[in-house]
Amino acid sequence: MADKTIPDFVFPPGGEKPDMSRDDLAAVAEAVAALSPEGQSLLAAVQASPYRLTTAEQFREFPDNIDFFILEPQVKQVEDLGWRYLEQHLDLELTPALRAAIDPVPFGRQAMEEDRGCFTQYGYLSLSGDEWQHEQAVEHGRREPEKKPSIRERLEQSKKECAEKDRAQPIRDKSAPELFLYMFIYTFFSFKIKIVLTIFEKCSELSYTC
Repeated sequence: MADKTIPDFVFPPGGEKPDMSRDDLAAVAEAVAALSPEGQSLLAAVQASPYRLTTAEQFREFPDNIDFFILEPQVKQVEDLGWRYLEQHLDLELTPALRAAIDPVPFGRQAMEEDRGCFTQYGYLSLSGDEWQHEQAVEHGRREPEKKPSIRERLEQSKKECAEKDRAQPIRDKSAPELFLYMFIYTFFSFKIKIVLTIFEKCSELSYTC
């Protein structure tokens, strides 16, 4: 009874119907009902192709893997695909004269090989190259999001690291040669300053006298 709510395009008439339990069919119906109209159109094309889904797990995973497939409804035959391929790879405009001189079929077949694509009654279906995201990996990612420290935690950690760094850095006593050098520099510059001040005072006195 559960499979009556499943649209016909999910298991096309005349095709081999997967052997599923009642619970699996209910899960398929729920997954399909949750899709947008665009998602259902894509699923219809997938089910009409060699890439059709055959297990309840795949149907449950499909909403998270919409980008795994590419559907081009406007591309209906190999010639259309060939012209699309040429437009993407040529840097010149395909004028009517060029179109009359070019056979697009070989280019369409080349595109099908590269895209691993196929034609359905819904349009041209190909693989995007994305990895299929499995249900367990997605659920694991949802259950265990990466925990980032708050601003307060980062500030506290920075304070702790600075305090530990200050404690770990020893206070280095100045050696005798260094102290002698500092004293020499201090004495030398102090003496120089005194001489300059004395000369300045003498010059001031002479200027005042004159």
